[in-house]
Amino acid sequence: MNKKILIITPFCAPESHAAVFRAHKLAKYLKKEGWKPQILTVDTNYNYNEDPALLNELEGISIHRTKYIEPSLRGLYMWFTGKDRTYKTLKSKAHYQNKQDLKSDECHVKKTFFRKTYNYLLENYLKKPDRFWTWKKSAIKKAKELIEKEGIQFIYTTCLPFTTNQIGIELKKTTDIKWVSDFRDPITYAKRMHSDVFHVYKLQKQIQDDTFKYADHITVLSSSYELIFNDQYEGEYNYKISFIPTGIDDSYIPSLNNKKKNEIIFVGEYLKEYEDHFFRIYKKAIQGNQDVPKIRMIGNIEINKKQVSSYIKKLNIEDNIIFEDHMPQNKLYEFINNSRYALILVGNKTHWWNNFAKLVDYIALQKHVIALVPNISEAKSELEKTKSGIFLTDNDTKNIGILKRVFDKENSEEEIDTDYCKRYLASSQTKSFVQIFNSL
Repeated sequence: MNKKILIITPFCAPESHAAVFRAHKLAKYLKKEGWKPQILTVDTNYNYNEDPALLNELEGISIHRTKYIEPSLRGLYMWFTGKDRTYKTLKSKAHYQNKQDLKSDECHVKKTFFRKTYNYLLENYLKKPDRFWTWKKSAIKKAKELIEKEGIQFIYTTCLPFTTNQIGIELKKTTDIKWVSDFRDPITYAKRMHSDVFHVYKLQKQIQDDTFKYADHITVLSSSYELIFNDQYEGEYNYKISFIPTGIDDSYIPSLNNKKKNEIIFVGEYLKEYEDHFFRIYKKAIQGNQDVPKIRMIGNIEINKKQVSSYIKKLNIEDNIIFEDHMPQNKLYEFINNSRYALILVGNKTHWWNNFAKLVDYIALQKHVIALVPNISEAKSELEKTKSGIFLTDNDTKNIGILKRVFDKENSEEEIDTDYCKRYLASSQTKSFVQIFNSL
């Protein structure tokens, strides 16, 4: 059987953004399974941190980088001048210290008529269907060359962004390949995933519709996406949809540590929507406790400090919070492994459909999780299956009692279902994808 596959993603090593890892691990472990993966990606990473060690993991895998110009003032400036204004470079020069917004250069344009006009152009034209549209032409050209020259039989695309699906649609129409389209998000379901501008959204929805029409198989990161797509298409494409959870890299898993630090790990960016809710109940729960667990927050340190500093200062719990900046995954897993508990705080009404990257890490590392999530959520159902969830409610009095019992070690947690946890390994993820490739 032909085991050549082209993985098409704008997020690729050494970039270390969360969107990288599903395709990254698939490529790495497909090679271990005897496949011959190649990767097609962009030539410039404008927005994210990088970890050079990630490239070493893809040794022996060809990575093809084609022209991408970010459709923004920054992208044009870099194109014309050749000067590097990418996030990783500016961060290394301390450019973002004391800035109001740490996301990108676009956000530092002053609030003037020019900025309003610029933002209008971005949302209506320069991000249609998303900011990767300038990559599409070079990517399709290179993909066709590789398919013909290398005899590639399969392509895999990851979405978001919508542009990767446009590339897949064009390749499916014009070449003799089998296409697996992978959805990391329910792209036209949640408002934050798609454009608010109608004509842009209309194009995005058409791309999704064409993806379901032309793709040979659809894979989804969360089983709840199957329900969403069932509703959107009235079950028409259910036969070609499969749920495959992302898995953490087997080689990163540290030895289980029975002497854990009295810490609660929070991974990611602390969103403003979380407000001070957890910190308030945490403050009341630790009163009178002699062995107080500290909270270690690992993520973009500038953003996390900005979001929570006023809360923890007001509550006088600054000494209980430890901030760590973004770090390589293998180091992150050591911190998670050494902690008593992990923490997820999405709230009891949001993200019912999401199987979070951080949750994948917690489950694979067999960690008990203090979770404020919706009762009908994917997160809760998966934590229940692993018997690793400690669930908060919408009642603060109850939550304080739950945390007190946890912190006082009065409750004995359920023994985690380690067999189910193995579903969240990269090796298991890849075997599931191989079964699909073999069936096409």
